[in-house]
Amino acid sequence: MWQLIAFIFILGLIGAVLKWIGAALYIIFFYVVLPIIGFTLLYIFIRSVYHAFNPDAKRAYLERKTKEAEENRKRKEQEEAEAKAKREREEAEKRRREFEDQQHRDGDQQATPYTYKIGKHGNEALAIRYGIANQKRKVKEYWYHAKGGEQKRNPDRDKVFYEPADIIRLQKTKKVGKDLYEVLLTDFRDRKAKAIIEVGTEYVKTFYPLEDSWFEKHADLEKALKGNNSFTLKELATFHIQKAVGT
Repeated sequence: MWQLIAFIFILGLIGAVLKWIGAALYIIFFYVVLPIIGFTLLYIFIRSVYHAFNPDAKRAYLERKTKEAEENRKRKEQEEAEAKAKREREEAEKRRREFEDQQHRDGDQQATPYTYKIGKHGNEALAIRYGIANQKRKVKEYWYHAKGGEQKRNPDRDKVFYEPADIIRLQKTKKVGKDLYEVLLTDFRDRKAKAIIEVGTEYVKTFYPLEDSWFEKHADLEKALKGNNSFTLKELATFHIQKAVGT
């Protein structure tokens, strides 16, 4: 009995504090929170009295709660098992795709092109020895402040520029030496070339000329242009055309 009196006293104290804080909180507490708490306590009290006079009902209630808990446990275990199986399937599929990609990448011959990474040295060699500028198109968008301070874009005033690409698509057709392959340059009308690609990597180190005699015939071009940061890839490719094709 004293617990009920203490509970009522505490509720009254909380109500007084809330009333002092503000009428809105006071209304929310007494007309929303308090009724919910009251009905909950009343339900628990009535159920306890009912179970006290009806032990069979209490036993049935406890059995039902136990059954529900067991069903929830089994459902949770099943959901966790299904989630685990799904993760394992996804991981297995990922490993399968990675293995197939590696087989494709490292094969001496490829039925379809593969996209490799390429750096400055490889791009320069391709430009000097084949007259091909492996570039990617970039756009610098033009934005301006319109009336009212709103920012708007004018595509007609965008600036288009090109910079060395960091990838290149090619297809191996034949292995001719250690890490040396005859390839087709997919994005450049399947031009034939020779590329150095180490097994187990996704990186084209450099390009060799199709004919070894290139190094003797154009030694001066190689010496003047290799590692020369004064020229763009397009300019290096132009030198190849002027020197190699023009002669």
